[in-house]
Amino acid sequence: MTDAGFVGRGRELAVLAGRLAAGDGGGVVLVEGPAGVGKTMLVDRAVRQAGVAAVRGYCPAEPAPPLWPWRAALRRAGLRLAPESEVEPGAAASARFAALARMSDALLDGDPAVIVLEDLHWADAASLDLLRQVAQGAACGGLTVIGTVRSPAPEEAALRLAGLGRYGAVTIPLAPFTVDEVAELVAPAVAAEVYTRTGGLPLLVSAVRAGHDSSDLPAVVRALLAALTPAQLAVVEAAAVLGEEVDEALLAATLAGDVADALTAAWHAGLLAVAGDGSGYRFTHALVRDGIVARLEPAARRRLARDAALALEAGGGEPAARIAALWRQAGPAPDARRAAATWSRAAAAQARAAHAYDDAVGHLADVLADLSAANASEAARAELLIELGRAEYLAGRYDRCLARCAAAADLADGAGRGDLVAASALVLHGVTYPQAGGVVTRLCQRALAYADLGDGLHARVLAQLAVMAADGGRVAQAEGWAQVALSLATGSGDPHAELDAARARELTLVDARDMPERLRLGDIVADRADALGQPLTALIGHEWRMQTGYLMNRPDVVESAAAAIEELATRAPLPVLQWHRHRMLASRAAFSGRFDEAAEHSHRAMAIARASGDHTAAGMHFAHAVHVAVLRGDPSALPEGLEAAYAAAPPAPLVDVVRANALVLAGSLSEARELYDRLRARMPLPADHPAWVAILIQLVPLIEQFADAPAAEIAYRQLLPFRSYTGALGTATAFFHGTVSRHLGQFAAVAGNTTTAVELLREALDRNRAMGARPETAQTSLLLARLLRSRGDLAEAATLAQDALTIATRLDMPGTVTAAGTLSAGIAAERHDADPLTTREREIAALLVQALTNRQIAARLVLSERTIESHVRSILAKTQCANRTEFVARWQRP
Repeated sequence: MTDAGFVGRGRELAVLAGRLAAGDGGGVVLVEGPAGVGKTMLVDRAVRQAGVAAVRGYCPAEPAPPLWPWRAALRRAGLRLAPESEVEPGAAASARFAALARMSDALLDGDPAVIVLEDLHWADAASLDLLRQVAQGAACGGLTVIGTVRSPAPEEAALRLAGLGRYGAVTIPLAPFTVDEVAELVAPAVAAEVYTRTGGLPLLVSAVRAGHDSSDLPAVVRALLAALTPAQLAVVEAAAVLGEEVDEALLAATLAGDVADALTAAWHAGLLAVAGDGSGYRFTHALVRDGIVARLEPAARRRLARDAALALEAGGGEPAARIAALWRQAGPAPDARRAAATWSRAAAAQARAAHAYDDAVGHLADVLADLSAANASEAARAELLIELGRAEYLAGRYDRCLARCAAAADLADGAGRGDLVAASALVLHGVTYPQAGGVVTRLCQRALAYADLGDGLHARVLAQLAVMAADGGRVAQAEGWAQVALSLATGSGDPHAELDAARARELTLVDARDMPERLRLGDIVADRADALGQPLTALIGHEWRMQTGYLMNRPDVVESAAAAIEELATRAPLPVLQWHRHRMLASRAAFSGRFDEAAEHSHRAMAIARASGDHTAAGMHFAHAVHVAVLRGDPSALPEGLEAAYAAAPPAPLVDVVRANALVLAGSLSEARELYDRLRARMPLPADHPAWVAILIQLVPLIEQFADAPAAEIAYRQLLPFRSYTGALGTATAFFHGTVSRHLGQFAAVAGNTTTAVELLREALDRNRAMGARPETAQTSLLLARLLRSRGDLAEAATLAQDALTIATRLDMPGTVTAAGTLSAGIAAERHDADPLTTREREIAALLVQALTNRQIAARLVLSERTIESHVRSILAKTQCANRTEFVARWQRP
């Protein structure tokens, strides 16, 4: 008769064959259908027909370590999964992405291969994340991944698997047999009856075909077990309780008797199949295993689970998640639940070490249930909730993190534990948005009601409170808290407290007088963070140093900060550190006019941000690109995807000002005016927000474009305190402007104060030249040339316009080239109109006014008298004088 697994499966086999064919492989294929529909048999047939070697992995129904189904494939790719090094919370997402990318690259860079992953509906989150990462490059890498999925899958797994479609994954649905297909397997006369009894499910149809009287699964399982002796049955029942894959060593440690003989008998009876790697057994189907477990008395199941848990503990306690699951199966007794909690906590630590933060959340949620069932104390549950909140934070689930922290604080208050209330307030770090600000602020205030926190913890809570206030625009209030926090932290000797306090204090440095303090804080943060093994925080400290070094015109500080950033990015090659490095290099290259180099680094940073899903970091690319396009005066340099980036960005003045400048450059003045009016209504800008200087600087071209003299006056007064700094404003993650004197000069010019504007632009020209800010030097020369021309200083204006033209041409600044060329031509025309004489004619005119005759002039200049006569006629004609006497009376040397 026909093989029951492949009746009517021709189309499905053809799809799999196409993916497995030599030279045409690649991509992810999901075989999906209800339990017992024949997914594994279909995959096995396709792999055999293709004649390829497949690496297999199984997702167990019971908890397992992260990436369990991938481990064999990763070993073949040369990767042995070992715990990763701990990273600071801010770098956790980047470390997770780097780990997945490293594993994905290893799998894709190997020889074309086939990986079969069974039961993806039970997969851990890290395994599904790696599957997504592999799917993005599998089609072009020659790697084929075939996964089997029971439908309906759990919601979270179903959503993740559905998302693979965007990377070209193909889903092959398998349906039960039709009546006609059943008729190919059994006698046609009984096909309709068998179809009705089995629903066409291949597993049950096969049972009927094999001679079982009943197509009811429990009955089939009973019939299969009937071939075993009582001793063999006990081994198989224990194996079913312990998992779908048979752990022969654990069975031997748990049971008396000949385990190997029992497993062989079960294999002959059709209950077990040889595992994919040939090293052991697994149940022929999950439904068969479920049927065996369902037959057992609850007390027997609990006893077997407890014995297995104790045996695993005695053997070294690996894997922790499996031991925890066995203790839960051992029953509701408090000791069992406490043991389950202990091992799930260990499993969560293992997951965190593998950067599998979603899985850590799941394990800790199980711990919470265990502790609640075991009547744990309020303090113990509060500590667990804080740990769970940290895992939620690392997994990027900020709202859930806040909810866990609030619940922890309630329990900690009930236990009178101010230290735990404080700990709950410190979990969410480096993430600010209105809802978070409100919750964290309330948690901080509750913690500060306790008088016994200790200086270090007190400092950290005050620093967190200051961060939330500063982000909400209450910098004056935040400054007081941050200063007290920094004082307490310094006295405590706690480096973590010093870091938190320094970061809070830096957010409040919005005044021109604060620059030395930012430099000092940068030194503190870089030093403490490096000692604590926190490279991202250390790098941020060096960025503060670079920012201050540029503004204070301290090239020594700038170069040492740049070297430190390079060293950190080399020592700890996390994607987030590489992003900061490329952003820094892009900003420095643009500042000196190396625009191609700046674009290369900006695009590399953008690729890192997009690959890791950090859209905020990706936004820096657009801000930088608009700045460079405006600096060059080149609308064609505006980046692709700019409008989509604006649409995705949250409404904010900093976004509006960048977009308005892009619109002006593109010629969309009416749209730009709408945004400008919105920004104009905020002036004077609130000087207690960290971004106010950045917004003000970028308002310069808009205020010029719309000739807004009142706005120029306001902006001039706000920006004037920064004039004392001879260097450049900006940040390493976006871009650096030249000296603030240029912007002040532009504001003064728009406001109508030409004398002050000329003074400021002369100052700016000297400063920008000294810093090597060549694009800014070109633009400053052009601006000063325009003002000097308006005052009639044509000679100097001509020189400056030519300087601007020369620099802009060399740097490829088309807007400045055009403007400087037009200005130079205009100045030349004005100078010609003011003095139409040639150089020789001016020389002769000077002698004419001395009343020399033509002969005397000819002798003086060693020219012929006739030549002098010709020049004199030309001079009189050009100056519209009737004779020499009139010329002498009217002529003034230019």
